[in-house]
Amino acid sequence: MSALARWLLSQGYQVSGSDLTDSPTLYDLKERGAHVHISHRATQIQHANWVVLSDAIHPDNPEVIEAQRLELPLWRRSQLLGWLLKDYKVIAITGTHGKTTTTAMIAQVLDEAGLDPVVLIGGDIPNKQAPWQHNLRLGKGEWAVVEACEAYESYLDLQPAIAVITNVEPDHLDYHGSLENIEHSFAQFLRQVKPGGRRILCGDSPSCHSICEQIQNEGSDRACYFYGVASSNDLSLRISEQHSRGTRFEAKSAREIQTYTLSPQAAGEHNALNALAAIAVAQFIGIDQTPLQSALEHFIGVKRRLEVIGDVAGCAVIDDYAHHPTEIAASLNALKQRYPNRRLITMFQPHLYSRTRDQLAGFIESLHPSDVVIITDIYPAREEPIPGISAALIAEGLLANGHSATHYVPVKELIPALLMKIAEPGDVIIAMGAGNIDWVARETIQRLETRANAARRRVAVLIGGNSSEREVSLLSGARVIQALNPKKYDAFIVDPAQLKHGEGLLDLFSDPKPDVAFIALHGGYGENGALQGLLELAGIPHTGSSVLASALAMNKHACKIVLQSAGLQTPKGALVKRDMPYSMEEIQNRLSLPLIVKPNEGGSTLGVMRVEDWETLPRAIVRAFTYDEGALIEECIEGMEISIPIIGNRQPRALPAVEIMPNSGFYDFQAKYEPGATKEIVPARLNDTLTDRAQQTALKAHSLIGCRGMSRVDMIVRGEELFILEINTVPGLTETSLLPLSAQAAGIAFEELIEKLIDWALE
Repeated sequence: MSALARWLLSQGYQVSGSDLTDSPTLYDLKERGAHVHISHRATQIQHANWVVLSDAIHPDNPEVIEAQRLELPLWRRSQLLGWLLKDYKVIAITGTHGKTTTTAMIAQVLDEAGLDPVVLIGGDIPNKQAPWQHNLRLGKGEWAVVEACEAYESYLDLQPAIAVITNVEPDHLDYHGSLENIEHSFAQFLRQVKPGGRRILCGDSPSCHSICEQIQNEGSDRACYFYGVASSNDLSLRISEQHSRGTRFEAKSAREIQTYTLSPQAAGEHNALNALAAIAVAQFIGIDQTPLQSALEHFIGVKRRLEVIGDVAGCAVIDDYAHHPTEIAASLNALKQRYPNRRLITMFQPHLYSRTRDQLAGFIESLHPSDVVIITDIYPAREEPIPGISAALIAEGLLANGHSATHYVPVKELIPALLMKIAEPGDVIIAMGAGNIDWVARETIQRLETRANAARRRVAVLIGGNSSEREVSLLSGARVIQALNPKKYDAFIVDPAQLKHGEGLLDLFSDPKPDVAFIALHGGYGENGALQGLLELAGIPHTGSSVLASALAMNKHACKIVLQSAGLQTPKGALVKRDMPYSMEEIQNRLSLPLIVKPNEGGSTLGVMRVEDWETLPRAIVRAFTYDEGALIEECIEGMEISIPIIGNRQPRALPAVEIMPNSGFYDFQAKYEPGATKEIVPARLNDTLTDRAQQTALKAHSLIGCRGMSRVDMIVRGEELFILEINTVPGLTETSLLPLSAQAAGIAFEELIEKLIDWALE
């Protein structure tokens, strides 16, 4: 559509049009004088007297309905194309795969031969000057080279002098229904060739022979010329060399054998076949060997066809349009030729629900050669969802077939964050699909460049919040900010309780987004998984545990159930809920005094109360309800209170146990945070055997609920028994906090600890 708009603008027509979203293409059209609208509205065609539609436009489109009301002529895109080409000798290239690249090759051959063709192509040609305009070349010669689409039989609006069919396979079955119908359609296309013209088909495609048989029975003037690898073809191919510098092959006809070299941008056997089609066209027109060889040797390719869009931090990033299993297999084979012995990471976005359904087995098989496969959700284009059809089926199929390095990432915007975790120098990363997966490739380059070149990482330090632990969070966050070396980190504060810009939640989503979020937000939202979920949805790496581990650790009662199921000991307890009746008699039958009553989802010892007699219990429960909807009642285990911090991701490490001795005899909020109110002994006064047991128990608890980065496991030691009190996934980082004290005892300075936490987040 954009090529036709450019052509009409060049002829002086007034052109307007609409699209769903803005894009560089629309910007270019505006620069050339088109009137561009975003979204579709009936009023936007009030001044038009001729309306042209792409096949993606449905009849219920408001502009279509308005055009019909105004009795304006409605033309398909292909009808306009046929009208514009009526005075040219047309070379039309079609087929299930390879149309765009073959069209570009033939165009370059005619250009090199001085024939100055008009060219319309389904992809932009990179780095081309006038008379090229992205996907259009407005030459002054008599020849026109056009890509002809078979999807909705739009090629039947053309009457070419030369027709090329690159191959035929089942595709667009939502329209054609069957391979037999597809073959009948292609046969009709060949009937459109003008008298004296040439029909050039790939003889390696069985369907091409079936198509040719249909039309040859109708008259001797409908002969087909076959090209391909097989020696039985009129023009056959033999590849002699394939390497990163290009492909060397022989083209053999009944008259002669010629040797050609194809540029590195067109690696793979499938591109050698595309080049053979160009040679067949050149021979029919009468183009000499010299311009033909020069065109193939200097072929620069087409955008989104194995297009190298960046080579950053040792990683090659490729953008490719492949969206059919045959195309995927050909592209991956070509990459293995161009980049031998390098790990291949493929990000694939399926195109159309119907194609995913019809080609599911082929997708699984063709993607399997990739070392790592990332599948994202289907790009629907013109289709509505089909029940039971999902991109997850491709990922499931790969996993079932033993491809363990398969990831399903439903939201494509989250793929770059995953790539930053798994990409290594030397990797070849390809974004593949006919939808908008190309955004991921470009975003990946930006992130790789940031990682490789940025002098400082952008770190959002999340502090404050609206929980009862806001003040503690402010202290932790301020200490983190102070610890970050300004030469290495561009740190800024984000307080999620503030929605406005300038230290508020919206600053997380400013441009550029932070490289990492450091969570120093204690209590609700900061520790219960809500904030973690927001960050993960936005694709921002963050310190500490993910959603599930955070939520589970915050819900002390639920966490106790999980720990007990693994054989870890916790104090006996009971959970009561606000506005739900509870039985004092039942609690007395289950538990023994003294008791500890605390908010079920809370931290920092706020709302915690020791109960020595049953008369005090209701008051303690009411106090806990001040901070949470649930109150956890536990038996008070008399013994040594210790805390064991855990740090690390893949191989978490238990730091020295901290023994806690509050001056008041009870470890309440004041004892926890007031300097000098509690004596912390590091390491705790335990024998080596008990110390080792306590550390192993803490590691098991940390891993059991899925913690990462850091946690703090609080316990009571009674004789040889260990009772886990709770797990904290966002430990305090104030001057009196236990994690920094334990890390210091292990030889890890506070500044080093903060850097390690950031590095683990970025893993």
